[in-house]
Amino acid sequence: MSGKTRESQRLPSSPSKIIAYIAIMAALGNTLAVLSTSLVKFGVSQVALDLSHVGTFLAAIPGGALVGSLTGALIGIYPALYYGPLGMLGVWGLTLMLGKAMTGFFSGLVQRYLKRPLLSVSIGYLPESLFTIWVFLGLLPWFGIVFPVALVFGILVKAWIEILFMAFVMESVFLSRGIVQMLRTIFPRWDYKPLSEL
Repeated sequence: MSGKTRESQRLPSSPSKIIAYIAIMAALGNTLAVLSTSLVKFGVSQVALDLSHVGTFLAAIPGGALVGSLTGALIGIYPALYYGPLGMLGVWGLTLMLGKAMTGFFSGLVQRYLKRPLLSVSIGYLPESLFTIWVFLGLLPWFGIVFPVALVFGILVKAWIEILFMAFVMESVFLSRGIVQMLRTIFPRWDYKPLSEL
């Protein structure tokens, strides 16, 4: 029996394991959001380092689009509050949860086909990046909330630096056979091989 055949005959994923993993990654992402936004700020108090997507990518890459989107939405809870009711976006801070869910979805989707975390993370963030531009420059002005274009540009530059950093981190994390094998116990149908196995 070939390795590919054995792969297709693996047992289905355990829903309880997947739910637990999503919860853990959501907690990790929100914790990283709290720590990073508290420790590193860039001039304007609301422009801060945000590494919450680490949890999103750790879920989306092995778990796929659905797991990634659910985790991303949950990870958006603290950033939505921080930039929303506690910050300058008010109720529109909730759009951050949707944006992060988009990144989880598309990162998981891209990973399914390209199978390289570096590409999955970088390409997967593109829709959220465009969504962010639309929210700040298209949606919010309709409700009388206007931000300088320079500020929006600065937010996007900061975000892309964070994403590229996390992309290299994810590529490094998934070089580990031990981590990949552990995650396969949660997502048995995950079709991925570290570069060391190719």
